[in-house]
Amino acid sequence: MRVGLKPCEWERVGDGLVVVCDPSRSVQLDDPDGQVEWLLTVLSNQPGTVAELRAALAADGVEVSTDDLSGALAALDGLRLLRDLDRHVDRARVGRDFSNLAFFELYATLETSEADLQRRVRDAHVLQLGTGGLGSNVLQNLAGLGVGRLTLVDADEVEPRNLARQFLYREADLGATKVDRAADWVRAFHSGITVEAVRRWIGGPDDIADLLPGVDLVVSGVDQGERIDNWVNEACLRAGVPWIRGGMVGSQLIYFSVDPGRSACYECRVRAYGDGRDVPASVLEPAAMTAQRLSARISRLNRANGPSAALVGSLVAFEALRYLTGYEPPYAAGAEVLVDLSAGCRPSREPWPRDADCAMCATAGARTAATAS
Repeated sequence: MRVGLKPCEWERVGDGLVVVCDPSRSVQLDDPDGQVEWLLTVLSNQPGTVAELRAALAADGVEVSTDDLSGALAALDGLRLLRDLDRHVDRARVGRDFSNLAFFELYATLETSEADLQRRVRDAHVLQLGTGGLGSNVLQNLAGLGVGRLTLVDADEVEPRNLARQFLYREADLGATKVDRAADWVRAFHSGITVEAVRRWIGGPDDIADLLPGVDLVVSGVDQGERIDNWVNEACLRAGVPWIRGGMVGSQLIYFSVDPGRSACYECRVRAYGDGRDVPASVLEPAAMTAQRLSARISRLNRANGPSAALVGSLVAFEALRYLTGYEPPYAAGAEVLVDLSAGCRPSREPWPRDADCAMCATAGARTAATAS
């Protein structure tokens, strides 16, 4: 392996170094004797194997043992400052994946290159439930990321009111089946993606379960039946498939995810708080109890417009990218992420507790253990 430094700049401040590879993030390294700066210089100008790096340092008068050098490289790699030049991708030659690889470079390590992360996306199969406000926006992001296989499920037809926030569709599509038009859009946008359209009304977990074999992730944005989230949760946990849910309640965007066997599941949330976002009355002040009761009487009108649907769709797509690549842990696993549109799009994250007696989690745990063995 030939080890090199990612494109970065550094400067000495007192007995340490300030290193910047990502303009939004700096790393401070202790370096009282200047050896770290020597190593960064060699990695930048004379990248190579551990033996070659050690020889280059020695030529500059810096003697370091193989073990110490390997330890220093491991520490720098943990900060995501290094790259394996033998597996580095020339982005100028990759065509449509240029931007994706540029993003992944920030998270690449010696063990996992940006090309490895992109390959995980390309090898993935995502089942998307719904191609409406959330789904159409998520779908465009997944296609841009290059997800290799998509199964789309929807039962609706394109209506005039959809056009304000569902930009997959055109006026010429009015009255057409959404899922078929969505699949056509994907095929026209990226010929390398395999896409299947399933026109189906979801009436229970069995309507999802038969679609799950071979699926790596489920994205849900449908509102078919009051128990749709329970059904998706049950089907996905039994199959050991992570799932993400997004939507809008009042003036708040909301999304969460469930990582079977690892995070709290949706049933845990229901057992703790009930359906919806109601908090147990025992923990509320009288005024808050009254507000909660009144909220239950308000019509659940879908108020999402184009910007709000695009915003929550992008956030869900990022959570999908976390699951598909592992570039960082899922952010919304067992937690609701809220974006308050009436407060400058201020975000918040609210985890819910994992119930030790949850029957669904117990099923997922057994399924995960069986798969692992």
